Amino acid sequence: MRHRFKYTLFLSLLAFLISAYAGAQPGVKEQWADSVMMTLTPDERIAQLLMIRAYSNRDEKYYDELTALVRENNIGGVCFFQGGPVRQAIVTNRLQNAVKTPLFVALDAEWGPGMRLDSVFNFPKQMTLGAVTDNNLIYDMGTEIARQLKRLGVHINFAPVADINNNPLNPVINARSFGEDRVNVAEKAYWYMKGMQDQGIIAVAKHFPGHGDTGNDSHYTLPLIDKPRAVIDTLELYPFSYLIEGGLKGIMIAHLRVPSIDTAAGSVSSLSKPVITELLREKMGFTGMVITDGMDMKGLTDFADPELAEVMALDAGNDILLLPVDARKALANIRKAIDSGLISQELIDAKCRRVLQWKYESGLAGDNRIALDHLTENLNSSFSQLTTGRANASAITLLSDPSGMIPLRGLDTLKIATLAIGELQQTAFQARLADYAPVDHFNMRKDPSSRERDSVMQLLEPYNLVIAGFVQTSDLPQKNFGIGRQGAWFADSLAVHKKVILSVFTSPYSLASFSQVHNMAAVLLAYQDNALMQELAAQAIFGGSAISGRLPVTATQAFAAGSGLTRPEVIRIAFSQPEAAGVSAEKLSEIDAIVTESIRENAFPGAQVVVIRKGMVIYRKAFGSQVYESDTPLRNDDLFDLASLTKILATTLTTMKLTGDGLIDPDRRLSRYYPELRNSDKKHLIIREVLAHQARLQPYIPFWKSLMEKDSLKSELFGRHFSIEYTHRVADALYLRDDYPAKIVDSIIRSPLLPKTAFKYSDLGFILLGKAFEEITQQPFSTYVQRQFYNKLGLRTMGFHPRDRFSVSRIAPTELDMVFRKQLIHGDVHDPTAALLGGVAGHAGLFSDALDVAVIMQMLLRNGSYGGDTLLETEVVRDFTGVQFVIDKNRRGAGFDKPALIKGEPSPACESASPRSFGHSGFTGTYAWADPDQDLVYVFLSNRVYPDAGNNKITRLNIRTRIHEAIYQAITD
Repeated sequence: MRHRFKYTLFLSLLAFLISAYAGAQPGVKEQWADSVMMTLTPDERIAQLLMIRAYSNRDEKYYDELTALVRENNIGGVCFFQGGPVRQAIVTNRLQNAVKTPLFVALDAEWGPGMRLDSVFNFPKQMTLGAVTDNNLIYDMGTEIARQLKRLGVHINFAPVADINNNPLNPVINARSFGEDRVNVAEKAYWYMKGMQDQGIIAVAKHFPGHGDTGNDSHYTLPLIDKPRAVIDTLELYPFSYLIEGGLKGIMIAHLRVPSIDTAAGSVSSLSKPVITELLREKMGFTGMVITDGMDMKGLTDFADPELAEVMALDAGNDILLLPVDARKALANIRKAIDSGLISQELIDAKCRRVLQWKYESGLAGDNRIALDHLTENLNSSFSQLTTGRANASAITLLSDPSGMIPLRGLDTLKIATLAIGELQQTAFQARLADYAPVDHFNMRKDPSSRERDSVMQLLEPYNLVIAGFVQTSDLPQKNFGIGRQGAWFADSLAVHKKVILSVFTSPYSLASFSQVHNMAAVLLAYQDNALMQELAAQAIFGGSAISGRLPVTATQAFAAGSGLTRPEVIRIAFSQPEAAGVSAEKLSEIDAIVTESIRENAFPGAQVVVIRKGMVIYRKAFGSQVYESDTPLRNDDLFDLASLTKILATTLTTMKLTGDGLIDPDRRLSRYYPELRNSDKKHLIIREVLAHQARLQPYIPFWKSLMEKDSLKSELFGRHFSIEYTHRVADALYLRDDYPAKIVDSIIRSPLLPKTAFKYSDLGFILLGKAFEEITQQPFSTYVQRQFYNKLGLRTMGFHPRDRFSVSRIAPTELDMVFRKQLIHGDVHDPTAALLGGVAGHAGLFSDALDVAVIMQMLLRNGSYGGDTLLETEVVRDFTGVQFVIDKNRRGAGFDKPALIKGEPSPACESASPRSFGHSGFTGTYAWADPDQDLVYVFLSNRVYPDAGNNKITRLNIRTRIHEAIYQAITD
């Protein structure tokens, strides 16, 4: 019989299948609904009004029973709860194949399918969205949730929550509400609804007539809304009226006791004709789908006759009965009520016809099969994640900042500690803070002991700024939002005598736990406790993103709804997805392939790659290991020997700074500022010519060879330990005599000039520049660049002498030098001349991770400004990064390398790099390039010289420029 019904249904549908996707013609959905009605028995028409509970994380016996239930009764719909996307799709396909009338599939996905399913990320909760000032972001989220739901085969989403949360102790709505302001709630709910419905998903607003002002949870009892009707009409009902006027398709009825609407003793709103028919249908004019809240909730089951609950719900005006306790009993009870005349079959038929029309509108007249291929990947699309990131970032709310600290400036004046309260391991918040500045991390439990508090207080004494974040929190007021009393007390105590930036990752109501908020240097509210929100809050503190959030509820007497300070200026890099910067993540993954292939070919053991576009870090990865023999993965913050990148990241920066300050003129002789040259043939060297490598200087002098007799070092020049006589570390157990670096400089000064003026790459000029700058600034070269640039930029790793600042385990080794130093070079500069100069030279000696290099290149791309500081003059940057001697066919800038002057000629950059781009490469396998035309920075660091400097595969395979070209090819705008 069932197969005959299916065949009849097929014949009746055949004429309508094409029009189902071409758009409904007038009367088509009614015709389809009527044709399906003809195939349904009276009991099956009742079954179309039931939506039962379903899971995709159960065993086969459960699935067999569920399939039998929907098949035997031709159930109208299922609502999925726990499980996973692929498993749910499999179960959905199985159920759709088992029934003769297509099933409605629903999900309670207030913050997206990830609310119910594993393997899918979460969109922001509604109170977080309530803080967002740009409603376009809410619409975008609605469209993306709809896209995910459609891909999952879901037609109905029980969202948005239109309840006004005006009770801080509400145990069930709370963070699920957009807030306490009726207009904000209405507008946010509208844009969320519109986003979904524009994509064909039925939005079901809830929980009518308003579940926000109660301290009870209807899952466990029947809440009382004891408010005058006039208040309910103007407050609780306002968002629902707004949505109805905006075209809302569905409303869910709450299980509430509302005496001002239904005066009958013991009335429940979900069973109330005055609530549904008289108020919602007749007075408010709602013509869409009305669905009960879950009928298995104790707010209903403990307060209604179990044999009459479903009958009363239908009679009151509901169209769909959600989650009946027992579907078979519900069908029997309704049939019994019809037979007894309590309700009519005509009522059932009318509701069934409406449900079928909604099914037609949802596309259920077509093919309902869900494709399983790439399902999870499709759900977690880059655009969905980008939408989530934008909404979360826009929600972050700055509540207090009396001295204007946010975003942080003057990093060179700050000694920063981070403090995570509630988590003993390093948090995402702390990790991201550490990407912006040198910070030290401290952690304590949610309720630390007095001993722990005293210990941490003492450890924090040397710091002049503490950034404290409360993590491992909760949405629930009954858990005090996860804020420990002792943890809050500690933050209060700390703020009395030290600058504290308080960052709270939970409900605004949690701020009531703190008594010294007025003493905080700043208070930042981030609403939710997850890695993304923690990272975004860190970015907001350092000015990587603007701050525009507004409190959706009144948190304390000091912070009313609508509070919030605006910080529109973005002063540092942000961390985002490629699509945020107009780059395809899929195409950018070509970098992974190139680097992985290079490591496999033994071009280098490990590498770091950073890409910044439009001020956003869109790619940052570490590959391989520090050495080929290791299973320890390379870290993003491990340090590499930058080699000749030192020329632009130290010497050229200093030249630009001194030029901007009026202390030197690059078009004057270097001897004007460095008297040692005045009695040599170097007295006519022009600084600009030195920078552009056309000052007739020798390319390189192998000074180390003069220190050797046969295969051994001259013993009188080296000591095994540091001492007054041997002060310059060259390598492990190898210290050079104190007077020898001066002899190297003297040798450079006395070296013969080349016979003609032409481009000739040279280290010697940059060594001389470094020495000249020490005389000009009256301080060591390494100290000057550290103070003037690296500290101000908040660079955590960049500098000379890395062993003095980091464990050697953080530093990638370079060459196994068996000729000069007779050892593996690890933590000391690879370049022999720089090593003989004590590890600090104008041409080599810097160590860093890729991100710090990228920050300097970003500063240059911004014409010398970064972090709210002007480090270099704009005109100086433009001058130095341009071609200096084009008439001499020299492509170089002042210190910087440039693309080939003529297309097709050998070039240090990839083919797509613009003529305005600039950068440099380094002997150890490093590369940094910036392109103003594409607002692009690319940094590549490797130790290709490990263990043999003769390994030149990185050049033969064009690895660095191939990656560079792949980045350009990934740009989509």
